Amino acid sequence: MRITLIPNKNKSETVSLAQAVADRLKAVGAQISVPDYATPLPDAAGLCAALADTDIAIAIGGDGTIVHVAKAAAAAGCPVLGINAGHVGFLAGLEADELDALPALLGGDYTVDERALLEVTVHTQGEATTRYAMNEAVVSRGGLSRLVDVTVTADGAEVLSCRGDGVIIATPTGSTAYSLSAGGPVVDPSVDCILLTPVCPHSLDSRPRIWPAGVTLTAQAVAADGEPAYVTVDGEESIPLASHDTVIVRRADTAVRLLQLRRDTFYERLRCKLSDRR
Repeated sequence: MRITLIPNKNKSETVSLAQAVADRLKAVGAQISVPDYATPLPDAAGLCAALADTDIAIAIGGDGTIVHVAKAAAAAGCPVLGINAGHVGFLAGLEADELDALPALLGGDYTVDERALLEVTVHTQGEATTRYAMNEAVVSRGGLSRLVDVTVTADGAEVLSCRGDGVIIATPTGSTAYSLSAGGPVVDPSVDCILLTPVCPHSLDSRPRIWPAGVTLTAQAVAADGEPAYVTVDGEESIPLASHDTVIVRRADTAVRLLQLRRDTFYERLRCKLSDRR
């Protein structure tokens, strides 16, 4: 079995953790590859190239690292195991002190969680740019504390028009990320849907909504004083939006496959990772 390790080099503990993971897996016959990259993490193109001939990708870091690697793994057609070296590690299938479970990868003794991706297409001045979100796309104001006017349609019908800090369009996976902090609902990742959560709306009737996964949401935003608004995808990249630009969000055709070596349920992880935090 060919396994590629992607540690986040921004975290000092991941280097030694990656070596320990490699040693455990080599001892049971796995072929281990660790791409050479100077940045903390390879970019999407570099990751896709590194994962082209691998059976399993292992991301070592926090949830941001796992999301970054998982999207590239989905494009490469391989599953990903996250090993938590961050603060929460909600998406991790293994903790740093649970490496004794790693040999189960070679025996197929694991579960697979399929997680939806969002296709986020930004139309700006006649050009279209597409990115993929595992957690969310956020349409928001810029760095200054100004409000933004956001309008959202669902399959062409207006469903939201409000002034505030912006809106979050999220997957069920993303329901426990930024959307949760903004007052959105917790959604079981097995539910096939898309969430819309306004962020600090200056309105009494702007509440979170949930749609079937087949919906197409279109958002437009105008920031105060003519400043650009932005769409940010999974916290990784922000694209400026002029007043006539549109953000079209729909479920992607591809999905992420997360491997779980632990036997806890989504709700047990939810309680452990979020409810018990101090």
